Amino acid sequence: MPKYTWTGKNSSGQTRIREVTANTSSEAQAILLTEGFSDLKLVEDEIMNVAKAGFDKPPTLFGEAIKPTTQERLMAMENPTVTVWDVIRKGIWQTKGLILLVVCLFAVEVYRGNRLSAGLLIGGLITWIAFLICVGLPSVYYKKLILAADWNRWNEVLSLVDTLKAIGRMGLIKVPATELTRYRAKAFIGMGKLQEGLTEFQPCEGRPDCPSWLYKLLVAGLYTLAKEYDKAISLNLEVIAEHPDSTGWIDLSYRYARYKRNHAKAREAMAQADQFPLSKVAKPFRLRCVGVIAYLEGDYVAARQALETAIQVVEVVKWRPFKDGHLSIARAYLCCVLAKQGEASAARKNFALAKDYLIATDEEELLAECRQATGDYR
Repeated sequence: MPKYTWTGKNSSGQTRIREVTANTSSEAQAILLTEGFSDLKLVEDEIMNVAKAGFDKPPTLFGEAIKPTTQERLMAMENPTVTVWDVIRKGIWQTKGLILLVVCLFAVEVYRGNRLSAGLLIGGLITWIAFLICVGLPSVYYKKLILAADWNRWNEVLSLVDTLKAIGRMGLIKVPATELTRYRAKAFIGMGKLQEGLTEFQPCEGRPDCPSWLYKLLVAGLYTLAKEYDKAISLNLEVIAEHPDSTGWIDLSYRYARYKRNHAKAREAMAQADQFPLSKVAKPFRLRCVGVIAYLEGDYVAARQALETAIQVVEVVKWRPFKDGHLSIARAYLCCVLAKQGEASAARKNFALAKDYLIATDEEELLAECRQATGDYR
């Protein structure tokens, strides 16, 4: 049974983090409402919960497992580790008391002329920083992997998958094998090797971090990458029949809107999605989808509002998966909306911000639509 992480106010008005085990997010929400919680926000949904099952046992230090608390996980989502410097900075801040003690002892030993003791203290401090870097490297390289995949740099994706596998063999924190296999499959499909990619990912079905419904949802994404949209939608419908939730319905809505230009079916699917709680991470994606649907319906005021909000919410975030793609696609549609409203200058500005991404990822139809809207055929 999945576990859902929420933030909300209890009956005393205090903000609390709660993890609730339930069959669905709606059931988890009902449990908290019964307990007197209000202002509920879903932070980790069933996909995030399932993904945790793919991680090996946490690394240990002095025989103790290093396992982040729920609070620490949420803080990491808000302030992610993106660079090696982030790793060092966070590690030093979190263990500043220990480091300050070592520095003071080092100063004392230097004053006393005990070079050996001073050297051992410095050696220990360097070893500790090296350990912090090793623990943080998977996060740094995983984010590089996501960025490369976002921009369809498939050779780089394959190289980073190999790097992350090598880092995993060091015995510290490993990116789940299912996730690395999925990115390898995406790279093959991005290179035009659809069957090879599907074959690569197939053994992942049924793993603890890839139950049947999630496997089908991820394969639908692989078919979307290959521009096999009907097969993606067919799988999407199977996912909803097996495991209905907001993610499956929003994905279906987006596929109908973006790739089939069927705003009626997209609107129906979004109405179904709105019956379920939505995680914080998924909200900008929903807004973008709503904007695309409104654009297809000819409601340019609503489309502009949704797309601008989808951009603003993500633009201020330091890092989030597929941030560049989200912003570029939203800006491309906003370009078309602004052109329809007669704001040519603003339309061209948004197209300029999105164009490099559209070209890099072979978004030919959307690219052509933006060029027609702005008259920019360069």
